[in-house]
Amino acid sequence: MQVSVIGGVIVVAGVAVAMLAGSREPAAQALEQVTTSSAPVQTATAPRPAASGPAAAFAGAEASREGIAAYNDGDMAAAVTRFTAAVERDPNNADALNNLGQVLVRTGRAREAIPYFDRAIAIADTVWSYHFNRARAYGELKEWRQAVAGYTDSARLFPDDYVTQFNLAKAQQADGDLPGALEAYGKATELAPGQADFHLWYGQALDQSGKVREAGVEYRRFLELDPNGSQAEKVKARLTELGEAASS
Repeated sequence: MQVSVIGGVIVVAGVAVAMLAGSREPAAQALEQVTTSSAPVQTATAPRPAASGPAAAFAGAEASREGIAAYNDGDMAAAVTRFTAAVERDPNNADALNNLGQVLVRTGRAREAIPYFDRAIAIADTVWSYHFNRARAYGELKEWRQAVAGYTDSARLFPDDYVTQFNLAKAQQADGDLPGALEAYGKATELAPGQADFHLWYGQALDQSGKVREAGVEYRRFLELDPNGSQAEKVKARLTELGEAASS
């Protein structure tokens, strides 16, 4: 997994582990747009006015930088503290809100994360990664209808992002929309033809839908790209089961 910081936003990139046809594994994340923090937000016993103006923005930005540094060091507790501080100091900082949500998701607290993504989107609803990250949170909760809606919004904003198409397909498949999933898997493999896992997931969806010949094409493409992978023998066995129907 590769971690980098782009414009103050943590980006974690990797490829999801694919399963063979028939798996009910929840949609896995192939790429995350992160911006950090965890631990519950502490509510003051008495209400206080939100900070505003250049001083608050500066303080919030400083806390965000500290949060990113903590995240890169693997100190999730400190990252949570610093991003929480960033949100408190500058409540209109959409990146800080998104970051806080992402760290909550990464620490198993997806339900708590969603309101922060909601707030980030309310401030800047044309940022595709905010929609993507909220969709991922819903996926972690297996609330597939909301996940599909979020990935659809993300794909509308960034139609050429192959990871968004891939995650949309998996969410649609989990939600029972196999035709929609096939369309999105097809787009993902067109955008990133060298991603072996994409062909495997596409193949298993085609297999599930009874499109055996098309499934065989995708399974064989997977084997070309990842001949020694952990799923290779299972794919070979499935091709043997399908026989001539998968190669005609």
